[in-house]
Amino acid sequence: MGQFLESWKDITPQLLSILLTTIIICTLCIVYNVKIRNLKDGEELCGFLVLTETFVGMMENMVVTTMGKKFKHLTPYAMYIFLYILVSSIIALLGFEPLSSSYTVTLSMAIVSFFGIYYYGLKYQKLLFFMKFAYNPIELLTQFVPILSLSFRLFGNILAGATILGLLYGALINAQGAIFGFKSVSSQIWSEDFLAQYRYWWSGFNFLSVIMLPWLHLYFDLFDGVIQSIVFTMLTLSYWANAKDGEHEPASEPVERDNVKKIKMKKVKVDLKTKPIVSAEVAQ
Repeated sequence: MGQFLESWKDITPQLLSILLTTIIICTLCIVYNVKIRNLKDGEELCGFLVLTETFVGMMENMVVTTMGKKFKHLTPYAMYIFLYILVSSIIALLGFEPLSSSYTVTLSMAIVSFFGIYYYGLKYQKLLFFMKFAYNPIELLTQFVPILSLSFRLFGNILAGATILGLLYGALINAQGAIFGFKSVSSQIWSEDFLAQYRYWWSGFNFLSVIMLPWLHLYFDLFDGVIQSIVFTMLTLSYWANAKDGEHEPASEPVERDNVKKIKMKKVKVDLKTKPIVSAEVAQ
């Protein structure tokens, strides 16, 4: 038992967050499935179902707007990526380490998005997908930019928030220990002797951080988590859309512009024909 507890200490803190995040997402999906199956005709939706349906509609609209109606089947993947980042940031409010603060996690997510670029590029453009390398050899280097962009953006933003909060916690513990006349309390708490925070309960409780830091947690863990979830999902879908058909523009735009030009030309011709008639009537 003692060896198990010692090995548990050595476990990566992000791994525990990954397990909790997966359990929470799976639980939400199961609860939604059970509730929607047991819903009777004419029965009003409960608050949970309303929020879930709104979220599903929002994500489906994001996928359709970026990729097209034919790619609705990507909605579950977009939902999972969004929830994976968001839920891991929310559980950080409970004291767990955000899984995005590990570069291994963000790099793995970015690699999946990178493989998706080649999948949709080769599926819809075939060998024409590689023509960009012939026209511009620099593309051979810049093709790996999505991996760095997606991974470092998410990793940097989440890690920066966690680092700032960690520094503030250490400073407030030290300040509170100094107030009570124990300047070495913080060094003992952060050392291998973890039980020091229970011996110096006034610094272990740390009422200064309870007053000051919850508002920063709401920003760095909740608000920043929502923003990063949207950004990562949107960038992934945008990379796939560009790989699928290059510049993502609706094919109907040129036709509509030509129709507008024809209508304008007809109006000009009609005006030219009617002007002499009007002038003749005025002369009479």
